[in-house]
Amino acid sequence: MASGSPPSFDKNYSSEWEKICLEFFSKDDKEAEAVVGLVEFASRSNGEVTVNIESIDKNLRKEKIEELLVKIGIVNGVMVNPQEFDKYLESKRKVRSEFHREKAKELFKELDKLLHSKPAKYTPLHRLSELKTYLAQYKTSIGARPFLKGLLHVFKFQLHQSTLASWTFLDNTLTQNGIDFMRATVNLLINVLGFTHTIQEVDESGEQGSLRTWYISSTLSDSEILTLIKAFPKEKFFNNVKATGLIELSSQQRSPNLIKTSKGNIVGKFFLFWWNLLMWLFNFCFKSRKVEDESLSRT
Repeated sequence: MASGSPPSFDKNYSSEWEKICLEFFSKDDKEAEAVVGLVEFASRSNGEVTVNIESIDKNLRKEKIEELLVKIGIVNGVMVNPQEFDKYLESKRKVRSEFHREKAKELFKELDKLLHSKPAKYTPLHRLSELKTYLAQYKTSIGARPFLKGLLHVFKFQLHQSTLASWTFLDNTLTQNGIDFMRATVNLLINVLGFTHTIQEVDESGEQGSLRTWYISSTLSDSEILTLIKAFPKEKFFNNVKATGLIELSSQQRSPNLIKTSKGNIVGKFFLFWWNLLMWLFNFCFKSRKVEDESLSRT
């Protein structure tokens, strides 16, 4: 156990506590994590606040944990100023919120750089290979599934359309699943798939990111889009998952050469052709018969 008389509260336990919390959130420090856990789950009884030091991970140095506890005003497992306990918890929440806020700013700063990168040129086979690799990596991620479902729906929505499909969502869709997902996803959208984007609303707070509209590549043909769709898991894989964003048709035109006529349209045009031909023959025969009848009546 730590020995010596309890240090004065004037030593600013709060400052030491904030440092430990920050070590835990920013560096995932195991000793700091243990101290935070002990305080968070401390027992309160008869005006006394105590922590169970014996509950810490045996792989951690007990002496080091006790030393850190003394720095924040917990001696021999007892909080020196139990009336301040709620302030410890509130301080921890503030440190965590500030950490996530700063982390988000860093992510958005890098995201901005990624969004302004120049798209690369991919062949259809290379594009398909990159998409399959991306899907294999993230399809099992619960946080990524709404985005994957949204992307699948964008492709399906684009088929047989004469204008480009647009997909609108907040930038934090790209940042909330971590930096690796953000980098991989922006690379997929811009470099691999050739999507373009425009900002609809700028986020002044820097917490959610701007509202951005993405447009499917104007060079993707329906035939290639169908191939890309087949790389995705079946629709039932995304049951109970809400797709990311809003999907609409934009006013940007697609080249007619990229549009594949649907089977329904082909069949419809086939029957329409023969129907028109039959109607023409019917009218022709009817008019011929009418002329013949008129000739006979005159004689």
